[in-house]
Amino acid sequence: MKYAVLGAGAMGSLIGAALSKGGQEVLLVDPYREHMDRIAAEGLRLSFGPVTETVRMQTCTNPAEAGQVDVVVLLVKGFMSETAITGARGLFGEGTFVCTLQNGLGNVEVLEKNFPRDRILQGVIHLAGRMVGPGEVSGARYRETDLYLGSLVKEGPASDVAKTMAGSLSDGGLTAEYKTDVEGEIWKKAVVNACLNAPCGVLRLRGGEYFGHPEGKRIAADIAREFAAVAAAKGIVIDVDDAMRYLEAGTRTRSEHYPSMAQDMMNRRRTEIDFLNGAVVKYGQERGIPTPANDYVTRFVKIIEDNYDLQF
Repeated sequence: MKYAVLGAGAMGSLIGAALSKGGQEVLLVDPYREHMDRIAAEGLRLSFGPVTETVRMQTCTNPAEAGQVDVVVLLVKGFMSETAITGARGLFGEGTFVCTLQNGLGNVEVLEKNFPRDRILQGVIHLAGRMVGPGEVSGARYRETDLYLGSLVKEGPASDVAKTMAGSLSDGGLTAEYKTDVEGEIWKKAVVNACLNAPCGVLRLRGGEYFGHPEGKRIAADIAREFAAVAAAKGIVIDVDDAMRYLEAGTRTRSEHYPSMAQDMMNRRRTEIDFLNGAVVKYGQERGIPTPANDYVTRFVKIIEDNYDLQF
């Protein structure tokens, strides 16, 4: 099959490399010209654990110049999805599937506005990725399963393609698994990110410092309980105690790490708050479920985003 990875930063490059190593034809699509040109000329230099190798893939900075593919893997930030899809219409034919592996919640809702449900795949990645430099990325795993994949329509061609893609990723060195109820895995990751990312950005602290404080634990627990209540209304089970244990372990082993949203705020970039805490606020309003902790965190982040130039 031919895949296009739309949004080929560190994580997109990792996923593209695994698909390529798994025997698939891969096109990386990203406006970062130096990164794309280096990969086109020399291949992607990929460091994953103790192994460093070079992976060859096609690249493109202008998706309008690319032809149709079998599967488009979407890895741009959620708020960029509409623009990315609109600018990459040439990648999509009537038979093309689109797969969101983006962070957070609500990404599928964006795709449903643009594609039939039976053409949409979704999944969640449990990998760490870092752009070392143009044409070079590093990756690391922190769970036994690196990636879960599923589809909106649970039977038929979409689920078959999701299973095939999971197999190709596994052939390429990742541990990828097809799950019928992949939505649960997406929410499990989202609750951990929502408990950690935005609060660290607002407080300007690393995970260990935030979650190591008693009030940090209380904030995280409040966020998680609201997530669980909203998820339950959608038929998804969130174990709050499990999320708290995961945060405890993760912030202890990666105590020097600033979460991705904190890094975005540090560098005065737009965040994905509307796809994490903000998404739960939205879903809660739709179902009459109060989400005050997530609402306050969302509003704090939005105020900060709108006043980067005025902050001390």
